Amino acid sequence: MRRSKINLAVSREDYQKYEQYFAWLRISLFMVLAFFLVIFLTFFVVLKNKYDKNNGLRTKKESLLVALKDKKGDEAKLFYLQKKYGDLETFLKDDAASLPYYTLLANALKESSESSTIKSFAINKSREASFTIAFTSFSELNSFFKFIESEIFLKNFEAITLKNFSVIGAQEETVENYEISFDGRFKNVQN
Repeated sequence: MRRSKINLAVSREDYQKYEQYFAWLRISLFMVLAFFLVIFLTFFVVLKNKYDKNNGLRTKKESLLVALKDKKGDEAKLFYLQKKYGDLETFLKDDAASLPYYTLLANALKESSESSTIKSFAINKSREASFTIAFTSFSELNSFFKFIESEIFLKNFEAITLKNFSVIGAQEETVENYEISFDGRFKNVQN
């Protein structure tokens, strides 16, 4: 006997019994699928944020490296300026503040003679000075000798001594030039 049709109604009770299990299995699969989908999306979002942050940091690093490369010359200039500033501070510590003393000497020379000039001037931090004054005529030299013995000139010095006197150009030229050199110590001048 051949059967051409299948009768499913005969085993209907058994199928309905398993249908409950298949419904639970379908619900369980949907829940597991939804759980893995949530986990996958969470990992995707977290990894995407880390990837974006990493790319941002890499871009920032590259821009900072380029800026650092461009600023190396500026850094060398800053070190140079810093060294020069240190040298200037050292100089100012050891500076004798010679301008007021030079001005004082120049003003004293103007009072004594017209054609005298300061040929050299050196002073240290302790106000010890040496200077050379040149004259073009003997009469100017003579009036200066009278002036240096006056109280107006001597009030500027704690001590002063004549170091050298010389006559220059007597054989070569018709005009004689005179130079006198002094060593001394200036009194303290308030700036």
